[in-house]
Amino acid sequence: MGAERVVVKIGSSSLTDATGKISNAKMENLVDQMAHLHASGVRQLVLVSSGAIAAGIGKLGWMRGRYTLPEKQAASAVGQGLLMSAYERLFAKHGILVGQILLTRTDIEDRKRFLNIRNTMSTLLHHGILPIVNENDTVAVDEIRFGDNDALASLVALTVGADWLLLLTDIDGLYTANPQRDTGAKRISEVWEITEEMERMAGQPTSSVGTGGMRTKLAAAKIATQAGANVFIAASHTDDVLCRALGGESVGTLFHAAPKSLAAKKSWLAFGAKATGKIFVDPGASQAIGHRSSLLLPGVTAVEGDFAEGDTVDLCEAEGRLLGRGITNFSSRDLSLLLDRRREWRDPNRDGVKSDVANPMTGTAVDWLRGLEEVVHRNDLSLYR
Repeated sequence: MGAERVVVKIGSSSLTDATGKISNAKMENLVDQMAHLHASGVRQLVLVSSGAIAAGIGKLGWMRGRYTLPEKQAASAVGQGLLMSAYERLFAKHGILVGQILLTRTDIEDRKRFLNIRNTMSTLLHHGILPIVNENDTVAVDEIRFGDNDALASLVALTVGADWLLLLTDIDGLYTANPQRDTGAKRISEVWEITEEMERMAGQPTSSVGTGGMRTKLAAAKIATQAGANVFIAASHTDDVLCRALGGESVGTLFHAAPKSLAAKKSWLAFGAKATGKIFVDPGASQAIGHRSSLLLPGVTAVEGDFAEGDTVDLCEAEGRLLGRGITNFSSRDLSLLLDRRREWRDPNRDGVKSDVANPMTGTAVDWLRGLEEVVHRNDLSLYR
């Protein structure tokens, strides 16, 4: 059996001091723990680290309360090298080489680039090199941002086929209420299913240097657990937190991997790919694809958006409820054309009788359907649970 793959995400609040600057003591403590796990040989580690913007702001000496997007990107350009230099120096003390990977959302959404990222990370891990991943803040804008490094970490876990995703933050897990406001709040040790009630309990970001909060961590946990990873949320300041969490100690909240996890390609379809349009289906088709059948043309009722053959689309019921995502064999233009032909074939002026005689350009109704039935193949379809 191969080594377990563990993705460790460290938030900005876990790396900075009270002034918002990078804390060398905090970094060294976390690196020592990861080095210990790496040295065991039974686990391969990937680090998703925040902190580039904070490092840059500290170096630049800025003291503003809020920053514009260009200012954050400029700070990241300064800070990313400083952050990597610090990690390289600290890991080198343990004889560990590191490699830097900077990503944007579009890198994950594009299937070829996604596969290249996966192959690069696998090669680094195979050679004992620890990948350090961060969002490419200097080029990322709202349209291509992950939004926060919790989301990035969950997609990295999906990319490398991780067994564990450890989210380190400034709070030791999921609570029944906000522990900063409710003294009766209790930590939840284990979660087998993320419910709507839990998502409502999750508050907004409380850290002045981070972009996420418990809500983003729950969203990350939903993605990673469906992809087959156990997720652990814990406080970075807990003594020896990484080893204790992986050793089974209750030092945070453990989210168990889904009993039936999605296959690698279907995980990417569900959570990594970007949908460029929607295909609406009737109740019969909804039931059929729910039993792992392909989506056939007769079950399609409408299309929305502009997409091409081979694009990823959302599959929706008539009222808009999202069923899943798939790779379409038809463009939106061709599907619309076929739906128009079907409406003409069922022209109410013919007293509701389906005619076997159609326009000579299209042949019979049966002819234009033959060979065109499969809109989304079941192997290219991922359903949301």
